[in-house]
Amino acid sequence: MGKNIDAGRKEAEFAVSALMEIPSQYKATLALGLLGRRTGNCPNKIARQPPISGCNRSVSKSSKSSCSSSVTSAPPMSTGSNESQVCPICLVKTKNMAFNCGHQTCDECGEAIQTCPICRVSIAVRIKLY
Repeated sequence: MGKNIDAGRKEAEFAVSALMEIPSQYKATLALGLLGRRTGNCPNKIARQPPISGCNRSVSKSSKSSCSSSVTSAPPMSTGSNESQVCPICLVKTKNMAFNCGHQTCDECGEAIQTCPICRVSIAVRIKLY
């Protein structure tokens, strides 16, 4: 390839040559018997059962499991647009201030912080949204 060829053509030729290597690499893995074979000595992991919410299970067999009536589950998450407009700090007011990183809070919370509560970037720009 010469220097006169444009970048798009060089990229296309490189992509074609890379795709042409795939069949030979696949045949080599078949010949070596590498497909589906485990190569490490990692033991098989068995997934544990999820915890039962609201109940405390004791390890000892003599004690009974006790459920607390004061434990309540979180409300189901809604997918409405209203939830995405609530300030992530106070969870009350609507978002009306944006920062240089693109994240948003309400103006009251946004004035009081120095770093973004989402990505922890130092806040250099505050933009009031209307």
